Amino acid sequence: MRKLLLIAFLLFLAGITFAQPKDILVNWECDMEIEILSGRYNTADTVAARGNFNGWGRHDLVPSVLDPNKYVSEMPDTILQAEVGDTIVAYKFFYTPNTWEGGDDKLYILTQADYDAGSATVSRPFNDGTLSTVTGQDSEVLFQVDVTGAVSAINSLPFPVINTVHMAGGTSPLQWPNLGWPSSEIGLMIELNDAGMDGDKVAGDNIFSTTVTFPAYTTFNVNYKFGINYGDSVNNGGGNDNENAIGANHIINLFSSLYYAETLDTFGIMGEKDFVTDVEPTSDPLPRTYSMDQNYPNPFNPSTMIKFSVPKEEFVTLNVYNSIGQQVATLVSENMSVGTYQVDFNAANLSSGIYFYKITAGSFTETKKMILMK
Repeated sequence: MRKLLLIAFLLFLAGITFAQPKDILVNWECDMEIEILSGRYNTADTVAARGNFNGWGRHDLVPSVLDPNKYVSEMPDTILQAEVGDTIVAYKFFYTPNTWEGGDDKLYILTQADYDAGSATVSRPFNDGTLSTVTGQDSEVLFQVDVTGAVSAINSLPFPVINTVHMAGGTSPLQWPNLGWPSSEIGLMIELNDAGMDGDKVAGDNIFSTTVTFPAYTTFNVNYKFGINYGDSVNNGGGNDNENAIGANHIINLFSSLYYAETLDTFGIMGEKDFVTDVEPTSDPLPRTYSMDQNYPNPFNPSTMIKFSVPKEEFVTLNVYNSIGQQVATLVSENMSVGTYQVDFNAANLSSGIYFYKITAGSFTETKKMILMK
């Protein structure tokens, strides 16, 4: 009994009380500064909070009289019988005509201060975007997906034929269709091709591709998903959203100075992905020391080759930086076995100038200079 009284006293000193559940008013505040700066959001459109508190309908927000970048609720929502520590809402911000936040549903957990006040204010930037978490320029990404042996997540059967592949996502210019991916919303999707164009490297190899340009002020985290035979009820395996379950997405992470990158997915295998490059092992003898050669050719336009060696299995990164130290490309970011490798760097989207490439493998680092001359 003494122990229970002591625990209760310590909890009291910590400000934690065992109170009864009560109704909580939830106010909303969404900072749209980055969306406005990027030009993605038209101030004539509408910002809304959507979540489990309203059946994922719209609670429209209005511009704050104190800060026009912030959109706030005029009336609160009521969450019934909540306790401290409860996840009182799962939600996302949204703006018309059809732009949702990317990533998983956002959660708000009731604090003691919220409980005591009887109200909570859910306040975040759209997509958590700030000037330190967005790209500084247009960033081009080549998306590739291998559909060999692809199976529908709806009926668990292989697709009888693969005529088209489309992609959707939560980061502009990618868009999510509404629940179930209605066939009428195919216009929201971006189509990939396997015809050797728009970045597709080999026609007819079951790797569908498309190039997407993310504008300046794009937040780093990009969620996306593919669909096979969109709108073709005979061949789409039971529905258009046929790659995986709701909420299971592919994820890549941009960075502030990214100009160009490539990603390669396998249909149905979801999760976070690194950017890919054409890293090839050479036939050189196994190395005994770390090394990185001068790129060749140098100067170059627009492509050059970089050769490096690792004498033991190691996690290797090889990044490219501009003359002011901003990272502009990641050429290697993976675990590599002992060997000598070469990787091509394509700078077609960069301007002429001096660039630096840096390898890190365990405790070994080395940096060299190269010149892009267009």
